[in-house]
Amino acid sequence: MADGKSLQDEGRKLFHSDQYEEAAAKLVEAQQAFVAANDQANAAECANDRGVCWRQAAKWDEATAAFTEARSMFQALNDAKGEGQVVGNMAALADSQNDKDRAADLYLEAINLLEKAGAKDLAKHTYTSLSRLRLKRGNFMGAISAYDAGLEEIEKPSVMQRVVRRILGGSSKKVVEQQEESSAKSDSNQN
Repeated sequence: MADGKSLQDEGRKLFHSDQYEEAAAKLVEAQQAFVAANDQANAAECANDRGVCWRQAAKWDEATAAFTEARSMFQALNDAKGEGQVVGNMAALADSQNDKDRAADLYLEAINLLEKAGAKDLAKHTYTSLSRLRLKRGNFMGAISAYDAGLEEIEKPSVMQRVVRRILGGSSKKVVEQQEESSAKSDSNQN
């Protein structure tokens, strides 16, 4: 039997070749190998990767099941960074299913977990995803606030990032949460 790492690498290669279902099957094998080797962290990573494969294949139920499994595995490991990545993927899944309110809530939850874990770069990317979601919803100020909050996560910003921060005025992360609450109230009033 092949080891978990080589199976995981093979699954990722299949994913990058757009062979999502085959990749998911290979990641199941990798996860089983990691469990047999008592490597729960990599097993959880495989479950998360499998969810991404299923999301790309538009197999929503399978993606949800894989992400739910991965999240509980990361929680059992007290791994806030891993859990934050899974929750961010769950947000992307909700966005793919056009459930924008749930996606926004999950992005905020992912950001909190990633910041708690000190994973600033991942939090920055998640703020960017939240910004794109808000932009799609027509919430331009919310999009700018989320993007700016993501820039705050960068320890050594580039010249361009510093210029953008100066132009945006450096809003606080609290504004992002207030914008989301305001957006949710506005959406519920329109319904």
